[in-house]
Amino acid sequence: MQEIRVGIRITGEGLQFFGIEKVNGLINRGGKVVSVAGGSAVMQKLGEDESNVQLSLSGCDLCINIDDEPVKWSAESQEHDRLYKEGAALIDPYMKLAGREPKPADAPEARDEIERGIEQLQAALQINPANWAACWITGKAYQALDRSEDACDSFKQAYGLEKTNPDVAREYVLECLKLGRTEPAVQAARHAVRLVPDNAGLVANLGLALLIHGDLEGAQETINQSLELNSEDQITHNLQRILDEIQNGERPQPEKLSDLQM
Repeated sequence: MQEIRVGIRITGEGLQFFGIEKVNGLINRGGKVVSVAGGSAVMQKLGEDESNVQLSLSGCDLCINIDDEPVKWSAESQEHDRLYKEGAALIDPYMKLAGREPKPADAPEARDEIERGIEQLQAALQINPANWAACWITGKAYQALDRSEDACDSFKQAYGLEKTNPDVAREYVLECLKLGRTEPAVQAARHAVRLVPDNAGLVANLGLALLIHGDLEGAQETINQSLELNSEDQITHNLQRILDEIQNGERPQPEKLSDLQM
């Protein structure tokens, strides 16, 4: 039995739904809804005076109980697992990962393999829309094909499903910055830093997002934090140089990642 909270929240990142994909994924694979119960409301404090506290409704949820025992043995689960494994295996050699040289993706045969991998992962997501890893790998596939719009959309979907893995947020940040979508990039970069505040690379990514967003003061503060964590990090030093050049009028304010040419 699984108890899943399904609802809506209004956050700094906008309107967010949660739990729906997980519930639908279990139902699609044989899970049975046992009960639906009222949940809770989330109130946000706007201010107060001597006689009154101002509140605003910022979210609500329901509690769904699902019998997940049939999921383990269902044909749908087996088909989902097959599609996911085969799709991921097709894409894996072409994924751009730190410390590994990917196979070139420009040959027709390579692009065909990647496209087939994407199709299989999308079929797996039709069965289980809560599979964030399938969304993330799909984003890496589009990244290999230089399809930034599609990659960004896939990483956004993965980030919406998985908020505890900083690598998911990191990929979403970088694809947003490629497209000049600085507001969601800053929000996701801040979230990644909250997850791992002592990671100099994540802090530097936040500084990069703030710089492209035009918040030069915030970028400087964040660059300083990154250098305190790792004074030898060359990427952060390059970022400091670019920030200095912008502030001195030697370089125009960048609007997207390709404007930096670090």
